[in-house]
Amino acid sequence: PSPQDTQSLPPGPAATAPSTPPILRLADSERHPRIDGDLSDPVWAKATPLGELTQVEPLIGGAPSERTEVLLCHDSRALYIALRCFDSDPAGIRATQMQRDANLDPDDRVEILIDPFLDRRNAFWFQIGAAGSLGDALITRNGASFNKPWDGIFDGRARITPEGWQAELEIPFATINFDPAQTAWGFNLRRFVRRRTEEIRWASPDPRISFFWVANAGTITGLEGLHQGLGLDVAPFTVGRATRDHDTDASDTDLQVGTDVYWKLSPNTKLSLSLNTDFAETEVDERRVNLTRFPLFFPERRDFFLEDSGAFLFGGSTEVIPFFSRRIGLDRNREKVPIDMAAKLTGQTEGWNFGLLDAQTGDTSSGYGRNLFVGRVSRNILGQSDIGAIWTQGDPASDDRATTVGTDLNLRTNEFLGHDTLRWNSYVLKTDNEGAGSRDLAWGARLTYPQDQVNWNLGTRTLEEDFDPRLGFVARTGIRQHDGSYTWRPRIGGLLRQYETRATTNWITGVDGDTQSFELTLQPLGLLFESNDAVRLRLDTLREVLLAPFDIQSGVTIPAGDYSFERATLLVETSDRRDLSFEGSVSVGEFFDGDSEEWSGALSWRPSGHFLASTEFQRTDARLSGGSFTVDIVRLRFAVLATNEISWSNYAQWDSVSGALGWNSRLWWIFRPGTQAWLVLNQGWGSGPGFAPDSTEVALKLGTTLRF
Repeated sequence: PSPQDTQSLPPGPAATAPSTPPILRLADSERHPRIDGDLSDPVWAKATPLGELTQVEPLIGGAPSERTEVLLCHDSRALYIALRCFDSDPAGIRATQMQRDANLDPDDRVEILIDPFLDRRNAFWFQIGAAGSLGDALITRNGASFNKPWDGIFDGRARITPEGWQAELEIPFATINFDPAQTAWGFNLRRFVRRRTEEIRWASPDPRISFFWVANAGTITGLEGLHQGLGLDVAPFTVGRATRDHDTDASDTDLQVGTDVYWKLSPNTKLSLSLNTDFAETEVDERRVNLTRFPLFFPERRDFFLEDSGAFLFGGSTEVIPFFSRRIGLDRNREKVPIDMAAKLTGQTEGWNFGLLDAQTGDTSSGYGRNLFVGRVSRNILGQSDIGAIWTQGDPASDDRATTVGTDLNLRTNEFLGHDTLRWNSYVLKTDNEGAGSRDLAWGARLTYPQDQVNWNLGTRTLEEDFDPRLGFVARTGIRQHDGSYTWRPRIGGLLRQYETRATTNWITGVDGDTQSFELTLQPLGLLFESNDAVRLRLDTLREVLLAPFDIQSGVTIPAGDYSFERATLLVETSDRRDLSFEGSVSVGEFFDGDSEEWSGALSWRPSGHFLASTEFQRTDARLSGGSFTVDIVRLRFAVLATNEISWSNYAQWDSVSGALGWNSRLWWIFRPGTQAWLVLNQGWGSGPGFAPDSTEVALKLGTTLRF
């Protein structure tokens, strides 16, 4: 799910202002239930019922099609939640995902939001599916950031019964930050009945209000006598690794020991320390072929850097990032650089938010290790807004002096025009790098109206020629960029849930004002069906000014010049509530001084909770004056799940440019929450005849968490 996902309202009485979020007082239990999915435990007879849920989709404000009972209680160490999800057709329950942190969009599921500080800004998010898959995330800035890769220690079990499906959850207080003096927490819960594309919710059951908007959650009280011990988690690990280079027939083995330490110094301040850091279990990046003049962005996947990453968010921009944690421990070719030590201090106190991170990388064949630092601080203002600053020090690719400093202002309100949301994000940044020029500023602003029926945003940014955040990410500099989008999604009714039309524009000039790129995209047709199937037609008008020749592929060069071209794209998506689902697109039209076709397709098969498979294919076929080329990318995933705790995941990728095939295979066994093992194989085959193997890596990682 995305914190930006919203739906549109029909005209009429349902579009009135949302009601006041509810308040509920919890019962204190003398003993804790056994977490096994069996709700016959006597503890639940004394638990507090959450109360009625209300339908959000498809019948806004209506009674749910199926009854749901939610029970809550707590003892001194954990919050316990019981779910009875009644269903008149148990055979129709979607239960295809068993693995931890799986995408549960295809399944019946329940999601829970908890705001322990009642700051109406930040929250913990948990989910459980009908097949028992567990997931969690961190929500920051009232839903502006949704950090799904975060992993907390909690437990849950689900089972399907003749009456529907039911589940139990145990969320230890040691997993979440909280203040013992704060006995009221923000809380919300929603259930999905997938075959009906139905959502029901406890607080703020209004499709204009995203579930991830923490400010609109309800409140639970009575959270007294809670303890989290010393707040100290020590997570030692051992990694054994064997590698072989088949071209040179060289082999190597390595045994590594390290630890991660997480210490809650106070209810809202946490120190994180990683020694001899290792990320053997992290999935490989998605393979791509770059057909642009600018670097591609690959997201962070490593748990240590994802933990509390919201503390370092800056300016609300996804294109100008002063601190990008992938710069630490990975070079610009995405090759690993050892991290000897990394320390992080994050927290909030009296309206201030802060994050400090320091990392020491190890020596490599190309040079000595380097120290890298980032500091971020912000001050809460005006209810949902903040003003802050950032500072980074160090260059992971050289010993040059490199500094980035900046300030940002983020204004947010959920009361614009009575009940709508309006956001303003702005920033100013400056880099100071050894040997660089003085035109090193960047600034930008964006105004966003993220509503349902009408959704628009306007943005502008300037990046001077010498702006270069060595610990951050920007795709291009020496530009001024102005962009905007407008989306209208009226609700139709019947088989067609919404009609969607959209217009977006993006104009990029040099700092001298001369156009470098222009794009106007119109979507005259967008059909979003009640079944969750969708069809969209997109028309693009583009202009690219090349100041120098561009080698788009080996042997194919586009001459410098001013190019205008038009394209059309058809996109089709079938609902993932079915065992077999498909997403595909075809794009045709002019391309620089020639033409091209682009095809993409993704087919997913989920016959049961024990097996899933998907395949993706992308092809670009271009004919230009300087030559023709075809680029293919194929990805294949399949997973076998013996239980919720034991899974075998596989990811194979091939592209026609490198001609190389790669396979990442991971066996993951969760012995108990916080104690797990991974057996990982990375196998590569070269582009020669018969796909001869060129590299093999096998790693076994064992880890546990000791809680004090």
